[in-house]
Amino acid sequence: MPEERSAVIMERRTRITGEEWSMSADDAIGKKVVNPEREDLGTISDIRLVFPAGRVEYMVLKHGGVLGVGGKKFAVPPEAFAYHPGDETFTVNIDKRRLDEASGFTEDNWPREADWSLIRSGKPMTEPPSKEEAEAMAQAKTPPPEVTKTERVETREQRPGR
Repeated sequence: MPEERSAVIMERRTRITGEEWSMSADDAIGKKVVNPEREDLGTISDIRLVFPAGRVEYMVLKHGGVLGVGGKKFAVPPEAFAYHPGDETFTVNIDKRRLDEASGFTEDNWPREADWSLIRSGKPMTEPPSKEEAEAMAQAKTPPPEVTKTERVETREQRPGR
């Protein structure tokens, strides 16, 4: 168990560079998404890339459904998300009612670009965290920005005749 935990900590440390966080698509997919009012908007279900530019065009927000079945998909620009490592959620400034009323997109008709019209402009994303968010962030200790990987190598003298 301690070995598994240290492996996770080491992985997290290698994903941090300076003040910016980065994560793999596998880590992002399945993360909970809330709005600034902490209403559950759904989860990240996919990430759309653009080639040859090699950039993220949008993150797919899956809203509604039961036990992963059904629901609607929305193309949300990655710049609209804020990630909170303390509670491992993404926050995006979208009104839940807007998602309830909108149709989203289907598996057969993926949009070419993100839908900026979903994003509200009224409530800023930079407001101070709530008491619960602050406590969760305080518990998530940020590892140092640089990590040095070391390996342990043992050598043994070989005796002749063995």
